[in-house]
Amino acid sequence: MSVHRRTAATIVIVSGLIVGAGPGRAEPPEMSAGGPAVLTELRTIDIEAKGRLFERGIPVAEESFSPDGYYFTYLHHVPGGFLRRKPERRAFLLDLGTGDNRPTKTSQGRAARLGGWDSSGRYFLLETVKPDFLFALTGDWHTYHWIYDVVTSQFIPRKPFTGRRDGRRFRWKQKGAYHGTWSGQEEAAVWPLYDGELAEIRKSRESLLIHEDERRLALARRLAVGSGATSPRELGELLGRLDAHWTQRGQRDPVVSELFGERPELYLRVGDEWILVHDEIEYVAVLDRSLVLITGQGGAQSILDADHIELAPLPAPPPEFARLLQERWDRSGGFYDELDPLPRDLQYRRSFDVGQGVGFYYNYVVPDRSRVLVLYSMSPIHRVLRIVQLPESWRPAG
Repeated sequence: MSVHRRTAATIVIVSGLIVGAGPGRAEPPEMSAGGPAVLTELRTIDIEAKGRLFERGIPVAEESFSPDGYYFTYLHHVPGGFLRRKPERRAFLLDLGTGDNRPTKTSQGRAARLGGWDSSGRYFLLETVKPDFLFALTGDWHTYHWIYDVVTSQFIPRKPFTGRRDGRRFRWKQKGAYHGTWSGQEEAAVWPLYDGELAEIRKSRESLLIHEDERRLALARRLAVGSGATSPRELGELLGRLDAHWTQRGQRDPVVSELFGERPELYLRVGDEWILVHDEIEYVAVLDRSLVLITGQGGAQSILDADHIELAPLPAPPPEFARLLQERWDRSGGFYDELDPLPRDLQYRRSFDVGQGVGFYYNYVVPDRSRVLVLYSMSPIHRVLRIVQLPESWRPAG
């Protein structure tokens, strides 16, 4: 199959894919029977994650991302306490532009909750808890709140950020459970939450997951797999199986392989026609916000933007991950391992902790579509988090 690579000034013939201009192109791609326009390789940053970091997936709360999309905050246990035997939970700040991943340690208590970002994206609110000195006898503890400045990388005096809500002044230290949030007003201020209000907020976030599922289902109805000899089979009716199932050792994607053999083709519906997106896929992950993660032979990956009808290749996955992926198909020395993480990384997996208001993802699209976070698992104690920089032209208008 001959295809066209369009750059700003040239057209190049490439075999196998339709390739489009770089990420800065504004006009819509020219459609062809061969498939979508294919952009230049996306920029990525890989971060080593060892031990229990991201063990359940990427922990995402509604308060995790700064308004400008440059920072991601999350909570994680690190060695601490007496002789460093007792784990202690801290907040981490991940710079999505540089990959710098640093812990933020307060002077009092262990991190218990992320209180979110102010509207400027410079400060985030952190809640910690500390048992009282006589906790073993009284069961009492204190709740503290802190303001972290990402510009200076320091916790700062909190008094200027104190606000009032219905005449009630916020207190930075309080005995027992006590929660605060940004007031949402133009001037950055923190005000108290009423009893039970945080639980209601977290419960309401389940509706956000329903909207996410609806968006993914709408996208799956525009995707299909086929063998070339048969009509494409729409993925909308198969999305539940893709999410709830993962591949056993020595097998490929259970939906893909059961329907069409080892490596079928992926199609996208444009108008009333199906166009070929990619041949010989091994896995397909229907992500959120009209994006699809495609894994082909040898672990080669691409991200499809179904709205812009563009395909963007990723750099090669971590060498160890690619090696493990290849070894999966050797049935002579392996057996089914239900803890095998590889297929979950290559498909779509999500769980949700209602009590903490945190979702755990193996592949996550940042809400402003500036980046995709991809988690590669090599073993139960070794993972790599990949930050994928998406093209500017893929971001929503406004």
